[in-house]
Parts: sequence; structure tokens; C-alpha cells
Amino acid sequence: MSFERRLQSLIRNASDEPGVSSLVVFGSTTTDAQHRRDQYSDIDFNLFITPDEAGESARSSWPFLPDPDALVATAREGGDGGLALYDDGLVMEFGAGRPWGISDPDREVLVDGGDIVVSDPPAPPDPANQIRVFLIKLLIGYGRTQRGEVVAGQVHLHNYALSALADALRGRLAPDAPRNPYDPLRRLEQSLPEVAEQLARLQREQPHACALGLLDLAEERLAPGWDDFPTEAFAVARRALDQPSA
Repeated sequence: MSFERRLQSLIRNASDEPGVSSLVVFGSTTTDAQHRRDQYSDIDFNLFITPDEAGESARSSWPFLPDPDALVATAREGGDGGLALYDDGLVMEFGAGRPWGISDPDREVLVDGGDIVVSDPPAPPDPANQIRVFLIKLLIGYGRTQRGEVVAGQVHLHNYALSALADALRGRLAPDAPRNPYDPLRRLEQSLPEVAEQLARLQREQPHACALGLLDLAEERLAPGWDDFPTEAFAVARRALDQPSA
């Protein structure tokens, strides 16, 4: 498998390349989580750069990437983000620039140049706030689909609303389950398998059925015994969904 071979090559390059100080990997790229690797896993890393001419060269040309002859595409994403695709399908997703604070707990330091600053990950959001975010984003998304902005509306339904709902569900139903602090939808199948199956099914529905189904799921799973559940706001949302399209 090219994953391990290219990871080892990346470590060597990070250790030897002028201008590169530290290398930190995340997720299934770490030793502790390597059991999660499969044919769809990418190599996810941060690489820190020294504040000198060699560092600027490394930042601009990415000489640390292994097997340059096998690269078929690279792309920049934001100021210091990068993506690389190899001819066998392996993907690398990374940041390469001046050091920044690292808060992802699912990490492993492979090359330590003394410039790594670690902070705590963000605390899980308040479920009572997130269920209200869900409700409002759902109505925004549904409204956009009804005026013909189907693409933008579906993004609200399937991303913004769904992520907020996943935060609320995790906080109320699985507060102790492992979670990605930046994406509540990651590995939801392991934390709440029945809920994840329902959500996946609803994503395949048309906008009205999807929105109504998400309301039903949220109410069925979260309303019982929760004093902070926004019952009145859910009633308003249901009336909005019942209105005929213009």
C-alpha cells in the first residue's frame, strides 16, 4: 500500500528539507489510529516552516512532498493549505506555513523542531443553542429550494442544518462518545448508528420531505424529557413547511 511508504518518505523529507521544522499528522495518519486506515484514507498533516529564505521556498514550492514524479495534481486551499493527488489515487491534505496553534486531539508529532504549540480543542457546543441553529438553517435552506435556489438550499439542509442537529443529538444522546471537535458529522455512524441511518435516508429525499423528516427526527429523539427543547419554534417551522409553494 502506498500510504505507509509515502508517509515514511514524507517523514524523511520533513527531517532533511531545509526550511522545514516540524511535522504533525492527524486522524488515521497517526500510529494510534492506523487501524482506521482503508483505501479511502488520506495523509493529513501540518508542516511548519522556518522564518527564513529556505522556509519561504519550502512554503511556495512544497519540495517535501514525496514522489514528485507520481503527482498528478496539486492545489492550494486558503493561505497555507495544500492538496496533492498521486497517480495511484492517494491524497495528501496538509497545511504548510509559519507555526500556528494545534488543538486537534487526534494528533501525533513525528518531527519536533521546537515550534509546536498545543492548545485544548474547542468545547462541545451547547445542544440547546444548536437545536435552534438547526431549526433556522433548515428554514433558510428549504426556503431557498422553493424559490429555485436548489443548490444553495440543499447545502443549508444537508450541511449547516444537519451539522447543528448532529451537535444537538451528540450532546443529548451520546455526550461521552468520541467526536471530531470540528465536524459533528464525522463517524456519526459509530456514535449513533440508528440516527445516522435515518439521516442518510433523509438526505436522499426531496427538499420538503427532507426538511419535514429532519423536524420529525429531531422532535422524536430530543423533545422527550428536555426542558430546553424549543417546542414553539418547531411548531412555527412546521407551519412554514405546510405553506404551499409560490
